Amino acid sequence: MLEFASMSSVCRIIALILLVANSSCGTGNRNAPDVDDIEVTINLKRWDREIFALESKQQVAGFLQQNPLYSQQFLHVDQYPHDSLAVNYLNAFVQNPASAALKSEIDDIFGEAELLTGQLEQAFRYLKYYYPQAKVPQIYTAVTGFAGNDLFVSDSVIIIGLDYYLGEGASYRPLEFPQYILKRYQQEYIVPSIILLLSSGLNKTDLEDKSMLAEMVYFGKAYHFTSQILPTVPDSLLIGYSAQEWTDASQNQDIIWAHFVEHQLLYETSHFVKKKYMDERPKTLEIGDKCPGRIGEWLGWQIVGKYADEKEIELQQLMEISDARQLFIQSNYKPQVL
Repeated sequence: MLEFASMSSVCRIIALILLVANSSCGTGNRNAPDVDDIEVTINLKRWDREIFALESKQQVAGFLQQNPLYSQQFLHVDQYPHDSLAVNYLNAFVQNPASAALKSEIDDIFGEAELLTGQLEQAFRYLKYYYPQAKVPQIYTAVTGFAGNDLFVSDSVIIIGLDYYLGEGASYRPLEFPQYILKRYQQEYIVPSIILLLSSGLNKTDLEDKSMLAEMVYFGKAYHFTSQILPTVPDSLLIGYSAQEWTDASQNQDIIWAHFVEHQLLYETSHFVKKKYMDERPKTLEIGDKCPGRIGEWLGWQIVGKYADEKEIELQQLMEISDARQLFIQSNYKPQVL
């Protein structure tokens, strides 16, 4: 099994110097355009506070009737044999004494949501710079009791389940997630996750192409898009790697690439094989015990970034490209062996 420890200490020092010079996992700062004159207004509605203020089943029923999107996306009301069961569930959640503690923690972490609102405003300024016709969605914050989604994102509505994003010190955390995923459920990951999801509606792809390369390029375009909309956010945070994971991948890019070439992975179509390199995993052990999971997504990002640099292409044009193979060929991607 190929291990990252195979590089010499001298090469590692050189790689580290290059990494710091490129600010890959630190500050972002991607020569961002000036967007200060672009007007954006965020309309943020605090469903979470409305829910915590409900005092009876009648009020709960009224809230669910007035807000069917919450009922559908977070309570999955269509899965209940009768609407009253959803009412009973939400009422029991609100009346549970633990909900008072949860409300207090949400207030402590998010306050009046000024930070979240400011981050969203800046993100949508950049989105409107690149896509002038883009509309700013109605945004809701919610409390879910971990019964539904952490996020719901469309081009017209965004719903944020705040209780998912309270961080490591929270009294209640979603139990279904392993630690390597749970570490990303903190406030600073909310806006990057939203922008990454929004990119899907703008990211053209060839649905007939089942190769790993097609998936790699799709995710690479998604992360490149997110990096342009959030130019000051560290790359490592955008993809959900720790700073060390980003460093390990960046310093060993040639080893990662050699593994993909040696095993002819780019045009692999086996779902079982693709999962090893594209899906959530703590490590990609097929490459080495320091190789983070989802390494195919990360490598796709490097390929797309190389293409964008080679072609100096506009973001809208890049997102319109659906031919992954042609993009890869024209990227001239080949990491240097250090």
